[in-house]
Amino acid sequence: MQYFRKFVKKPNGYLKHFSTLKEYCNGINIAPPKWDDFDLRSFEDNMKSVHHQMPPFKHEFYAIAIKIDGGGFATTGNYTTKDLRTTVFFNSPYQIISWDIAPDWKGYYIIFNEDFFRRSNPRKRITETFSFLLNDNTVPMEVTEQEAELFSKLFADIQFEFQLGQSSSKEVIAHYLHILLHKISRLYSRNVSKVTVSQDQRKQDLEIVSRFKTFMELGFQPGHSYEDLHPHQVQYYADKLNLHPNHFNAIVKRITDKSASEHIQQHLLNIAKSTLRNTNDSVKEIAFQLYYSYPNHFTNFFKKHTGQTPSQFRKASSK
Repeated sequence: MQYFRKFVKKPNGYLKHFSTLKEYCNGINIAPPKWDDFDLRSFEDNMKSVHHQMPPFKHEFYAIAIKIDGGGFATTGNYTTKDLRTTVFFNSPYQIISWDIAPDWKGYYIIFNEDFFRRSNPRKRITETFSFLLNDNTVPMEVTEQEAELFSKLFADIQFEFQLGQSSSKEVIAHYLHILLHKISRLYSRNVSKVTVSQDQRKQDLEIVSRFKTFMELGFQPGHSYEDLHPHQVQYYADKLNLHPNHFNAIVKRITDKSASEHIQQHLLNIAKSTLRNTNDSVKEIAFQLYYSYPNHFTNFFKKHTGQTPSQFRKASSK
């Protein structure tokens, strides 16, 4: 999968953040949503009014889309749909998103929050079950014509129930959503994931790794405060999982072939690169967003792993 290299500068230096679906719909210039926790649209209907170019922004929802046809591209974090035709793609809360699309897109998308997902599964966060929705896993996938028909049929069934609007429609759609997520997870596992489950212990280990990645996503979202431990440290995640750090690290290494520390570093780099490409935030601001006490520590970390300072990376990405 190719990475998106174009850096989009915002005219006022402000990264828009949409906290509600109503704000999001207003921000992209489409009609308000029927519900405040779930929405479904067809791209054909959106094309009548939607902004065909959106500079980088964030929202607080999960979104899943099937693009059947259309020119241009959308970006999610470090990934782009550019050069992909019939595509399933998705994004997660707080990811940086942008697009530059032609007015000929066909397909569907749904957008929903964690509470809506938990209507039919109240005991688990969505990313504990569907780890492909973690920010560093949101790789768009090209699908076959037959797969596109099956996904389009499922989206159309959800749309029918959504428009029906009966008292039980939210519960019915929540179950449809689980079916859709399982189908995409199966597609993702076949096309992207190299991890297979062969026994009970491996299932337990995979669950631990999935929870680790969920905690890692949450740890770097805005609004958190930390005392002794912070999300740069392996101990922070081991404590949350009630595991000894050495045992925790051994599990992560066994399942992924990388240490927990390597995963944390890669997650930091993914966030840093995406923010440098898609915002005008200063290096100092980005360092503080990533919980570095001193900006020069962030700069040293970034240069060690990329061979460039953050400023050099941003300049090269804008070409």
